[in-house]
Amino acid sequence: MDNREKTWHGLRAASLSIIAGLGHLYLGEKRGYAIIVFGLALVVVSRVVWGPAELLYLSLAIFSAVDAYSIAKRGHGLM
Repeated sequence: MDNREKTWHGLRAASLSIIAGLGHLYLGEKRGYAIIVFGLALVVVSRVVWGPAELLYLSLAIFSAVDAYSIAKRGHGLM
């Protein structure tokens, strides 16, 4: 895979990370399941108990997107 393909693959994975962890699953990373479960827990907590948890989910989604791009581009992520 050349550099341009890696970039496009990384951008696709990062755009899928709007739902935190989905970009990791696209790349074949097993930890994507844990990220999705944690993200869903944050959404439920933000809707039922504590509203500011939405900001935590947004932070998780952004970090997940950057990590997925890094995995696709360099072969290893931030975590």
